[in-house]
Amino acid sequence: MVPLGGDRYRFTFGRADRTDTATDNPITPEEITAALQALYGHETTLGAVDNSSRFSDATRQLEHYRVGRVLFAGDAAHIHPPLGGQGLNLGIQDAFNLGWKLAATVQDRAPSGLLDSYHAERHPVGAQVLHHTSAQRVLAAPNPSEDLAALRDIFIDLLRLPDTNRHLAGLMSGLSLRYELSGDHPLIGQRLPDADLVTEAGPTRLPALFGSGHAVLLDLAGTVPADLRLPPRVDLVRATCADDLGAAVLLIRPDGYVCWAADDSAACGDALLAAIAGNLARVR
Repeated sequence: MVPLGGDRYRFTFGRADRTDTATDNPITPEEITAALQALYGHETTLGAVDNSSRFSDATRQLEHYRVGRVLFAGDAAHIHPPLGGQGLNLGIQDAFNLGWKLAATVQDRAPSGLLDSYHAERHPVGAQVLHHTSAQRVLAAPNPSEDLAALRDIFIDLLRLPDTNRHLAGLMSGLSLRYELSGDHPLIGQRLPDADLVTEAGPTRLPALFGSGHAVLLDLAGTVPADLRLPPRVDLVRATCADDLGAAVLLIRPDGYVCWAADDSAACGDALLAAIAGNLARVR
């Protein structure tokens, strides 16, 4: 039972005695009342139902996210129990990954293999999400055995630890998942967290830099050469940030993932120019 504000709640329940698997059968008020009373007592009454839907515990993923000229994203590429809400983030991040690559391909400015990298990057992420939603399905079984109840208790204790909580929050949101991109810096392949920035135009937030759909060369050290010539779809942004983002200069793809980074200003001369030239194929 999740409070939504006022007198409205989202109620999710399972039926251990249910034999059919159809998800389009209507949910009756009597069915909801029976579940409420089983949990909260027979004095509990159902006021009203705004909307309702069924879902199964089906877990499936396509083997290939691209088949010729057909590309799959979101629920067309993967389905899983929706208890943790990961499907929304997973599908949106599929679209962000695919969007800029598809645009570059149809505009004939993509390097060879860029569109194929959509499957290479997103399929492992989808598989990982399906893996931990399967674990959620077990933990959420409507009639747990004594062994499963004991496992739930231990899991609840672990969730009280900040590191465990942070790790699982990253899995649930998809923000802790990374891509296997080449490079030595630990930030490469990771999505930057949201942060407050101050640019020449004033305060802003990191996601606002990508409204144009371009890649961003983020200079947090003020040492990127002023005469650096970038292609039209790579924006140089000089900014300061109170938080430590983990690098002084970062080249960030249009979907928010770092494809190059440097820790200090020493890399912001000829090495920066060479690194950007070598990475532009990933972001154009």
